[in-house]
Amino acid sequence: MDYAEVLKTYRKKPLADLDALAERISYDRQSIKKIIPHREPFLLIDHLIGLDLQQGIIIGSRRISEDDPVFQGHFPDFPIYPGTLQLEMIGQAGLCLYYFMSKQQPHIEEQAKPIPVRATKVLGAYFLEPVLPGKEVLLVVKKLEQEAYLGTVVGQVISGQKVCSVSINEVCFLE
Repeated sequence: MDYAEVLKTYRKKPLADLDALAERISYDRQSIKKIIPHREPFLLIDHLIGLDLQQGIIIGSRRISEDDPVFQGHFPDFPIYPGTLQLEMIGQAGLCLYYFMSKQQPHIEEQAKPIPVRATKVLGAYFLEPVLPGKEVLLVVKKLEQEAYLGTVVGQVISGQKVCSVSINEVCFLE
């Protein structure tokens, strides 16, 4: 797969239209904690709101709080949400997608357990617009490839109607 071409394609246009997705879902942070290992202050998804298992797409959201301590140093006179944390948001949404795809259903089981994974690579990224404090962002993630031990997703952070960042991330499944 030509990752550079995938990144170039999704620099401007959204990966998916929320209204066209097969399934509207509504999961909050408590539910998300059942399926990914991240916890505060590093749980970077507030809600899961859309899912299409056929296309391998998930949509989540996060409100970027003005009180986030990261803005004290990045950058005090012009606060911008760090690109590395945008990559992490996309990765966390990708883990949620892999959970639903492994179950082939849009439900989080009562006894769900997080998928054990480790990030292995960022295969490419563009940071196109600043993500500012006080904004709600959408996280749109699509599965590109999945093998026995590796999974690759392309994802976007969207604020308003603008793609702020797009990246391709790879993880290794530990089980």
